[in-house]
This record gives sequence, C-alpha cells and structure tokens, in this order.
Amino acid sequence: MPTRKTLIAAALLTTVLMVLGASPAHAAELPPGGTFLDDDLMVEEGYIEAIAAIDVTRGCNPPANDRFCPEKYLTRAQMASIFVRALGLAPTTVGPFKDIEGNIHANDINALAATGITKGCNPPENDDFCPDRAVTRGEMAAFVARGFEVPPSAIDAFADDSDSVFEGDINALAAAGITSGCGSASFCARDPLPRAQMAVFIGRALGLTPMVPPERPPPPYPAVGDGKRIIYSNSQQRVWLIDQDNELVDTYLVSGRLGIPHNGTYSVYSKSVNAWAPYGGITMKHMVRFVRPGTWGNRWAYGFHSIPRYPSGKPMQTEAEMGSFRSGGCVRQPDHKAEALYDWASIG
Repeated sequence: MPTRKTLIAAALLTTVLMVLGASPAHAAELPPGGTFLDDDLMVEEGYIEAIAAIDVTRGCNPPANDRFCPEKYLTRAQMASIFVRALGLAPTTVGPFKDIEGNIHANDINALAATGITKGCNPPENDDFCPDRAVTRGEMAAFVARGFEVPPSAIDAFADDSDSVFEGDINALAAAGITSGCGSASFCARDPLPRAQMAVFIGRALGLTPMVPPERPPPPYPAVGDGKRIIYSNSQQRVWLIDQDNELVDTYLVSGRLGIPHNGTYSVYSKSVNAWAPYGGITMKHMVRFVRPGTWGNRWAYGFHSIPRYPSGKPMQTEAEMGSFRSGGCVRQPDHKAEALYDWASIG
C-alpha cells in the first residue's frame, strides 16, 4: 500500500471631498489580482493561489467561488476536505464519528479517520468529530504532522506551547520550515486558524512555490469635482486621492457605514493625530474630519481615520476586511493609508 508521502509526491491646496473557481496556472499566467477578489496584496496570497492552482481549495462562495474568505476561521470539516485533496485520499462512507451525518464533508472526514490523521474531538471515546468547530493552530500542527509524516524534532521552537498536547507536532513543523509561529517566539496554539494561514501551512507542507499574481488595476475614479480632492464612493467602499492636476495619487478600500454620509461636496475642517470614541475607551489615529460647508456647529461631522483599537490595543477589524461596511459612521482606513491621507489632506 502506498504511503502518504508517496501520495503527496503524486499530488504534487484646499481639499474638497466628494462622497459617492480557478484552473491551474503559473504565477505569470494569473490574471491581475489573481483568482480571488478578497485576498489582494495579503502576505498569504501567494500560497492561496498555489493551493488553488492544484485544486486543494475552491473558494468559499460557490458556485462563483471568486472569494476565499481569508480571515474566516477554518472549520474542522472544511479542514478534512482540504487534506483529502492535498493528500490525494479516497473519500469513504464508513467512519467512527456519530456527529457528521448529513455533513457535506462527511466522506472526507471518514477518509482522515481511516488514515489516522484525525482521532476525534472527545477523548477517550473519540466518537465525535466536532465538524463545525474552528480548527486551532495547535490542532492544525497535529493534522499536518500526521498527514505529511513530518519528522519529530527535539528543538523547542516556541515559548508559549509548553502546556500544549501538540507541542511535539509544533516543534516538528517549525524544524521543517512549515511554520514560523505567530510572532515574538510564540505559536498561539489555542488561537483559531484563519483560512489564509491554512493556505500557508498546506502550501509549505506540499513544498509549493507561492504564486503572487500581478496587482489588480484600480477602478477609474468617478468624474466628480475638480482640483485637489478626495472622492469617497460609499457603494464601492473606496477612496481616490486626486491632485490639483487631476492625477490619481492613490486609491484603496476603506470601511464606512452604508449610506453615510450622504452624497455631496464636503470640506476638511479639522485634523488630529490622536482621537477617541465617546465610549468604550476606543482610540483612533490620524483623524481627518470633514463636513458640508456652511454647516459647522449644527451638523454631525464625519472623519477618515485609522482602524479603531480597543483599550487592549486589539484592532476592531483587519485590513483584509476593508471594502466592507463595518463603521458606525466615520470611514476606517488601513493604518498606513490613514497616516498618508492625514499628511496629504489640507484644511479648508
């Protein structure tokens, strides 16, 4: 009977504001922006494209499958199907788990159980799989170590996993170059695993070369206003910075509130490096406030700013979530874009 390694080898001025499924491919053949619409310029994009090119992943929004949902946590059931495709395993209808009946991933889950890659989620019985539960980074280490038969390592790679039952698997993956942790000599074994990180684990385990697509060209800016201006499209959740010669300076996705503010011409009236929400100790950086001319003092003002942070320092959203409606009224930007807009925008 062929080993899993054999199977793997085979698979192988005044600022005015205007408010308004993939086929295998080599990196050079990928269209601008790549296969998916929601992972552009992410550090994991190359591995996402690499595993998509060999049909290990097919997106997250069938039948279109033009999105990958990179920040969404991977469920244990989804993980099973990823491994079955990556390892070239044969799905089977027979298995030990009683909680997967009717699950679209059931046969793939059974295949993982048959090979010993998964042992269930309720020891010592292990007759449940917990298909809808998010995979943790520690569990992923175990799945990869078993599935790809990664040699063990005696080197203690991370400082935060000494109490984890998966420490041996984590060390094995670190020694093999499959993981470099989550920063600051840590692995974050208990953290749920986003789909983007899954792509890196699987891509490295398969020895794939990241496939970074050419950058997607930005959409043309709407023909509104003149002179130096910021154009904000609420429907597209995008801003364009236009200079006094009508040349595009920059464009990028943001996160605002649906329908807020209303269409119209606004002026920048105030800026501050630091800003605070009126509740919860939430802070923002590089606030650029704007309002309709003639309404100072009697109308609610809006602002562009960085991603807000809780008192703990945790951001309220990720940069990958830009382009979606997530704000209560102002317009959130990636931190480096917020700083750049703050420096570029003039009051007046």
